[in-house]
Amino acid sequence: MPIPDNQKIHVEVHSQGLITAGGSSSKVTLQIYHFRRTSVVNVPSKTVFDTAYQAAIAVPVAAALNNRWAQQFNTIRWLDDAQDAPVQVPHVVVGGVAGDSDVMMNSAFVLFRTGIRGKSFKGGKHYGPLSEADTTAPNTDVLNAAAVARFATLQASLIAGFADANGNTWRLEVVTRTLSQLTVNPTTVTAFDVTQIMLNQRIGRMSTRNPVSLY
Repeated sequence: MPIPDNQKIHVEVHSQGLITAGGSSSKVTLQIYHFRRTSVVNVPSKTVFDTAYQAAIAVPVAAALNNRWAQQFNTIRWLDDAQDAPVQVPHVVVGGVAGDSDVMMNSAFVLFRTGIRGKSFKGGKHYGPLSEADTTAPNTDVLNAAAVARFATLQASLIAGFADANGNTWRLEVVTRTLSQLTVNPTTVTAFDVTQIMLNQRIGRMSTRNPVSLY
């Protein structure tokens, strides 16, 4: 049985994209975000939320990535309801940086901090593919000023939160799964608002995005 609207406070977004093959294999990317509704007065809607999320978050994400990447869809569900079925919304948003892509396993890392100390109260995201234009010799191990500026726009959008067309305001949060109970109703969602977002300017690496070997 669905929970009432005034109990729908936390939303989980899965944003899926695809990095096209660069001579070897393509790779699916997945970003998972959690947002908290700051008031329960207005009616929540997954599709209305999705529209606001796209404008506030998906657009600056795409602007920071190489045009080898393209978003495919979002799935959205109420985290407060263990029986809630996610709604999938298709999208076609292409990375905004033209030119040669960096290798697909190289990425930028953004750290999420809350007001609580400890590993369970931090989060973060890996963003890629980057572009060759994101680094400048001789400092090729770190993002250059133009890339840092693109990610600064994304950081500002994430920390600011956003409002949807129904009048709901959403804040980025870190959900502590080890301290939450999300499998049966009534659920217990333990989460904390993100208070600081930091970009690691060193180029990172995601082994899960290694292209397949090609002999």
